[in-house]
Amino acid sequence: MDATGKEMTSSYVGGKTETKSDRDSEKGSCCLLADKIPARYVLAVLFFFGHVSIMTTRGGFSVAIVVMVNSSTRATPANQSDTYQLCPSTGSGNTSVQNDQGELDWSESLKGVLLGAYFYGYIITQVVGGVLEQKFGGKVVYGTAMLVATVLNALSPVASRSSPWAMFAVRFSIGLVSVRIGVLLPALYGIWGRWAPTAEKTKLLAICYIGFPLGNIINYPLASFLAAELGWEYTFYIPGAFVAAWLLAWLLLAYDSPAKHPRILEEEQKYIEDSTGMREQQKPTVPWLKILTSPAVWALVIGQFSSNWGVYFLTTQLPNYMQNVLGFNIRTNGLLSALPFVLTMISMMASSVAADRLIQGGKITTVWIRRGFVITGFTGTVICGVILANLRECNPVAAVALLCITEGFNGMTVAGFRAVHVEFAPRFSGVTFALANMGGTVAGIFAPLLVGLVTDNDPTLAGWSTVFYIGAAIQGVGGIFTVVFMRTDVQPWALEKGDGEPSIDDQSPELAGSKDLIIANEFAEVPTKVVEMTNTKL
Repeated sequence: MDATGKEMTSSYVGGKTETKSDRDSEKGSCCLLADKIPARYVLAVLFFFGHVSIMTTRGGFSVAIVVMVNSSTRATPANQSDTYQLCPSTGSGNTSVQNDQGELDWSESLKGVLLGAYFYGYIITQVVGGVLEQKFGGKVVYGTAMLVATVLNALSPVASRSSPWAMFAVRFSIGLVSVRIGVLLPALYGIWGRWAPTAEKTKLLAICYIGFPLGNIINYPLASFLAAELGWEYTFYIPGAFVAAWLLAWLLLAYDSPAKHPRILEEEQKYIEDSTGMREQQKPTVPWLKILTSPAVWALVIGQFSSNWGVYFLTTQLPNYMQNVLGFNIRTNGLLSALPFVLTMISMMASSVAADRLIQGGKITTVWIRRGFVITGFTGTVICGVILANLRECNPVAAVALLCITEGFNGMTVAGFRAVHVEFAPRFSGVTFALANMGGTVAGIFAPLLVGLVTDNDPTLAGWSTVFYIGAAIQGVGGIFTVVFMRTDVQPWALEKGDGEPSIDDQSPELAGSKDLIIANEFAEVPTKVVEMTNTKL
């Protein structure tokens, strides 16, 4: 079978019959399994494991901080002399003893600042990754970013013991080179600009992206186990070993383009290059004023901020809530903190498939299909948030169930508005995605900061109720704004080139209706097709 799934036949070259095995041997060999799998899928699997590794590397801090900090220094509610905890200790082990063992005296508000430090670095590297990928190649940039993030993470124990601001600097620096907005994703999209056949782009990106929620699912149980059994320092050390193994595979098996791959089969290389056609850097003049004043763009910015508020609240504060309010010990804490992300992954996959099928059916307009998922997702998160805010007694089962259901609904919003970028602005989808993702990252800064400020002086259930009410309000208002102003038809400013004339690419219904996931930034390469023009006489 060849790279496209068709049976390969022997060919007559140079007076003799050349078989598939003969051609394979000319390419050399690295490892038997890698040589038998199409090179583009090897690359997708490498990205998948890279994303799992980076999520476990940068995510352990939110678990470790629970046992790093001496909880006896926490603020107590008014008229109480003891540290507040709504629920009695749950699970094996003495939770209160574990809470007081932390060696660092950090307040709740300081913890909120440190948990958000990652996102300060995360938000400012908007185009750096794309520029570096163009200059040095995605393999070097992606691998180096992974290595730097891992080394910085290993410095966390020393930095935290030195000063909380040294820890802030470490977390900030990890954000500079890490995923989503930082260096890694622009490098990823630059590589796939040369590797992904048009018909397989969504599938290949899906393999890569599934590593993010799976990394979160693995991170919480792993980090809690390491903190309980070996000490919190090992939540920063052990994940680095996985990245080291991944880097070895990356160096051996990853290449910037099919043409640079020494072992790719000729059939696969031809299939990829024929499918993608000529690759050119498209740099149209960006109509910044029109983009920044477009309600349809702001609908996506507000939508992503509102959706990410729930995600970043969980990734930064869930272990804190599980232990200090619900009373779960560190081991149980890690297992339960992973559950919402399981629901998120299932919801994202199911709703994305459903949205594509509804659009293909053609019975409902695309804009209302998108709006339907936004309405359903945000309505569910608001209802669950209000119920969480009104839990007045210790009911850990209900609280955990509601947190899981909340993220299940939140996952549906991905099918609602994240694919809209390539629908309403195909030529500038990278620009609009960058703006929306900047808005989403602001939530990562303010969600932990808000929790820290509110619970610093009021760590009671009333304080956490305030947090849940604010979250429900943000998601409710954001959902309404997104539904009202979201558009899926190509906007007039997206049809114009720098001279104001529409381009051939802009008029392509195939491009405007692409179901592919969005391109991460404007430096990613966009496939163009070579169109044969028939001769005409005037």
